[in-house]
Parts: sequence; structure tokens; C-alpha cells
Amino acid sequence: MHKATPATELCLDVARATMRVKPATGGLPIASTVGSDLADILALELASRLAAVMPSALVRTIGEDLLEGADAIAEFVYSDRTMKRKIYHLVDRGDFPAFRMGDKICARKSTLLSWIEEQEKAGTSHAQRIAPAIDEQKGQ
Repeated sequence: MHKATPATELCLDVARATMRVKPATGGLPIASTVGSDLADILALELASRLAAVMPSALVRTIGEDLLEGADAIAEFVYSDRTMKRKIYHLVDRGDFPAFRMGDKICARKSTLLSWIEEQEKAGTSHAQRIAPAIDEQKGQ
């Protein structure tokens, strides 16, 4: 057996999460349907195929860009791991650019930075849009 590269390890994590996640169309996760032994074999095959088609530089970049778990995301966004409940809340509301790998919430640092920049711009334009409405209400 050959030694796993960081690219293969990342692809294996993705493949295993894929086997455990419930399909969007409903039904059971693949691992529940085929059993854990076959799911492990399928995950290894999927990881191998993913690693073969993904350039290693891209995989390394994704690995360095990836935040795994609400506590890691909270540390990145708020500099406070204890704010992970806030992350769960934002994700549940659909107001936060995160995704799930299996049962773990994940986000990309680069995506979060872009999202924060968009929030800053939206906050300014939102305030400019609502100021006339507030003034109009005061005048009534």
C-alpha cells in the first residue's frame, strides 16, 4: 500500500463525508445503504479518482483555505472560539457562506473574507437606503 499524500488525505475526507451525508433528494446516506465496509471501499476509490483529477497545488490551497468546524470558523471571524453558537445560528438562518462535510460545518477563509467585504458594502448602502424612510416616518 502506498503512502497517502496531503491531496489524497483531503480527497479521502471529502469522499468519506460524501458517503455519510443524506442525499438532498431524500433517502439514506450511501454508507447506511451499502454498509460501512463497502462504503469505505467506495470512499477510497472516490478519493483516488478525485486526487487524480485535482491539481495538487489546488488541493494544497483548498486545504490551507479550509476552516473545519464551527469553533475554527468562530476563531477566524470573531477571534473567539466560544462564539461557535453564533456561527451555528448564522448557518441555520442561511445568512453565512458555509457548507457541510458530513456533519461538520466548514467554510473557506477566502470566501469569508469576500463575504465580510460584501457585508461592509451592503451595510453602507442599506443605511443610505433606509435613512430617507426614517426621516419620512419622523415627519409624519
